[in-house]
Amino acid sequence: MIYHIYCDESRQTQDRYMVLGGIITTAKNVELFNQAMQLYRDGQNMRAEIKWGKVSDKKLSEYKALIDLFFSFNEALHFKSIVFDTSLINYKTYSSGDKELGFYKFWYQFLLHSFGAYAKKEDGYLVFMDRRQSSYSLSELKSVLNNGIRKRYGDRIRKDIFRNIQPLDSKKSNMIQLADVLMGAIGYQWNGCHTRAEARRSKILLSEYIKGKAGLISLAQPTPFSRKNFSIWQFRLSQK
Repeated sequence: MIYHIYCDESRQTQDRYMVLGGIITTAKNVELFNQAMQLYRDGQNMRAEIKWGKVSDKKLSEYKALIDLFFSFNEALHFKSIVFDTSLINYKTYSSGDKELGFYKFWYQFLLHSFGAYAKKEDGYLVFMDRRQSSYSLSELKSVLNNGIRKRYGDRIRKDIFRNIQPLDSKKSNMIQLADVLMGAIGYQWNGCHTRAEARRSKILLSEYIKGKAGLISLAQPTPFSRKNFSIWQFRLSQK
């Protein structure tokens, strides 16, 4: 089985809690979802890029329809997220003072632990990450991930399961746009944005809507790690 993983990050610099997230599915399900998204876009007149930052009162019903569409596919599309408390990150200890290196170490932790459990002997992963400027090589991240996953799951993995990690313009990916909205809602609640006087009503309502559809008490707390279809993992950095 070849799995596709579509990834994005949210609130990387401006807030306390940073969220990385991704959707894993098969190539066949990507095609089916893209077909459904075309119908959604035509029916809802949502032809531009979809993202959390664009959620507004005017478009609230359209974004709720997007969430309905995602959860109708939720047996086929599994959303994973990881939350980091940036106030606790010591980049000097964690990555020799290099914040960009630290950022890619976060991606390593997320991809290894959130998606490694899916891997079987003959499987392969194709990872698509929202395009960003960086001095670090995605091929190097792929190599480190393959070494890490063999160490952790070596009893059932003998080859490089991460076949490729490549940048992808979010404007060209329905999956990355969907991940952006889901992560945006999680980051919104973790950072307490919904409690601020200037909080946008539409974002409060949409994050609550996502919470209800996911069957969660809150988006601002971790879910059991065994939960596959919609999970939130708070990463605990060791303090040295």
